[in-house]
Amino acid sequence: MNKASSPLAGEVARRAGGEPQAQPLAATPPWLWFALLVGAVVTIWWAWFVFGFLEEPSAVGRVLIALLTLIGTSFFAGLAAVVGAFGLARKAAWGRSVAWIAAVAISLTVVGAIAGIPAVVGLWWSRKAPRP
Repeated sequence: MNKASSPLAGEVARRAGGEPQAQPLAATPPWLWFALLVGAVVTIWWAWFVFGFLEEPSAVGRVLIALLTLIGTSFFAGLAAVVGAFGLARKAAWGRSVAWIAAVAISLTVVGAIAGIPAVVGLWWSRKAPRP
C-alpha cells in the first residue's frame, strides 16, 4: 500500500464508527500551587537574607559578583514561582509552563528545593494520561 492511498488514523476511527479521541491529561495536583507559593516565599526570603551581606567589607570583586548573582537568581526563581502558583490556582493555560520553569528554578537555588522538588515531581506525574 503506498502512502497516498493509506488512510489516516482519524479516517480509520470514523470507518470503525467512532471519532478519534485525544488522551486526556491527568489533572494537576491541587497542592501544587501551594508548594510553589511556599517555595517562592522561602526563595525570596533567601534573596533578602543574602542581600544583607552586600554591606560586609569582604563583599568586593568576585564575592560581590557571586552575591549579586545569588540574589538575582533567587529573586527571579521566587517571582517565577509566584506567577506559576497564580497560574495554577486560576487554571490558566500558561500556568503549567510557568510552573515547570519555576519548580526547576527554585530547586536549583537549593534553599527552595524543599518545595521545588515535590513541585517537579507533581508536574512530571500529572503530565501522563490517567489510568483506568
